[in-house]
Amino acid sequence: MEIEKNQGVQIDAYVNQVQDKNKVDSSENNSNKAAAKTDTVVISDAAKRIQEVRSQLDAVPDVDEEKVAQLKKQIEDGTYERSADEIAGKMIREGLINEGLK
Repeated sequence: MEIEKNQGVQIDAYVNQVQDKNKVDSSENNSNKAAAKTDTVVISDAAKRIQEVRSQLDAVPDVDEEKVAQLKKQIEDGTYERSADEIAGKMIREGLINEGLK
């Protein structure tokens, strides 16, 4: 069996190419790792306050159960009273507000 002289050169070229590719891949991985280590997220003080207020608002119930129970008791007892002027005033205010939103 005869081995050509050029075959050794071709193998060397292939080995060099693979080694070069491994060096490039290794350097890309290292640079990606370095980039990942330097990425940071900074939340501003205003954003932190907004998060705190949001969590406090989430803790507040939508309905004031105590006030509902009080009004319900007054209605059942017949002690709940509102004057006609008070009702009319609220109706007018609501009407004006609704007109202003259009």
